[in-house]
Amino acid sequence: MKIKQWIMLCLILSVGITHGALEVTVVKKNENAFPIAVSKFKLIGKGTKGKDISKIIYDNLTRSGRFNVLIPDTIVNKINAQHWKEQNIEALVIGSIEKESNETYKLTINLFDVYSNTKLFNRTTRVSVNGFRKVAHQISDHIYEALLGENGSFNTLLTYITVSEDAEGERVYRLNISDADAMNSKSRIEQNAPILSPVWSPDRAYKDKKIAYVSFQNGRSEVFIWYPFMRKKIERLPHFDGIASSPSWHPNGKKILMTMSMNGNKDIYAYNLENKRFTRWTKYKGIDTEASYSPDGKNIVFTSDRSGQVQVYIKNLKSGDIRRVSYTGSYNAKAAFSPDGNYLALVHRVDSDYRIAMLNIETQELSVMSNGLLDESPHFSPNGDMIIFSSNRKKKGMLSVISVKGSRSYELSSHDVEVREPNWSTHLEK
Repeated sequence: MKIKQWIMLCLILSVGITHGALEVTVVKKNENAFPIAVSKFKLIGKGTKGKDISKIIYDNLTRSGRFNVLIPDTIVNKINAQHWKEQNIEALVIGSIEKESNETYKLTINLFDVYSNTKLFNRTTRVSVNGFRKVAHQISDHIYEALLGENGSFNTLLTYITVSEDAEGERVYRLNISDADAMNSKSRIEQNAPILSPVWSPDRAYKDKKIAYVSFQNGRSEVFIWYPFMRKKIERLPHFDGIASSPSWHPNGKKILMTMSMNGNKDIYAYNLENKRFTRWTKYKGIDTEASYSPDGKNIVFTSDRSGQVQVYIKNLKSGDIRRVSYTGSYNAKAAFSPDGNYLALVHRVDSDYRIAMLNIETQELSVMSNGLLDESPHFSPNGDMIIFSSNRKKKGMLSVISVKGSRSYELSSHDVEVREPNWSTHLEK
């Protein structure tokens, strides 16, 4: 189903110190969403109680903003196409889970096209006792692709910063990772010094994924690389006499862009992780910062005050040409490319408020997507359908997601921590 209008979907990830779960309240529906029913899974035999993954699939499809999802009151065993046509349902998901041993379960799932009266796929797989959530995300991606012809973003990871106070009133910064639905949240880096700008490496293998981030643990702004799934020490990257900040990975994972200062002047540098050498990409007496690569690695986008205003520029790394691409308003910053390279998500000032906007690079048309007072740090989901960003409401930092093609709005609230600077990983290996 083609979605023709831009409709906003707002989420805020509510991350507690111990669990970090999403809390979702559906505020608005849109009838243009794809109508699908996800039946509760049939549980066969003892030991299957609590293993039903239909709710995870339901939540994934619903959050994407592209589906209008129904969970039938009873488990669907036999498919009655005419019944579902009368309910205006176009696709149906049914499945079963059967325990095979203490460690493995057999999971069977079918996706049925109601109007063509055919199965789009039928799959049987073995699942470990701890693997149900991952499999549910993979299945959600399969459903998304089968019905929309596009990749989903469910079998992915998030990273973000949480800030709270300890018993002595000291601020505690935590670097968190979680599934794309913010479940399985883990905080493995915790310190009293500020942590900023976490960003996933482009590696697809789970074990190879890394996070570059900024820390003030040594009394200055420095860039580090964390290996959350490997037994390897955190690596501090080299720097000059001043700060190092705003890391961003090259699409091949072998270089990192950083803002670095030499003799007090901030410019954009690329650090080659293999030969340990720097390449300077900007040379300007003012401030160049917040750079990131295009998906093909041929261009970088960055923030600069070289026009007398804070605006967004793109540099072609082969020709060296630099062109300004943001012209609407007097402040545009922190831009990130869409996965297809055609759009930028950026922070745009409206009067005294800071909003998330999308910029069409070719036409320079800018569309304001959010309505907060202090929205910042936008980043696209790996399929480009959503933008995750941080926002500030009622003096509390939170995370939000806008669906750029979606059909739902959500409101969530955080518990007792501030949530900042999200970043979405690339797809994980299937």
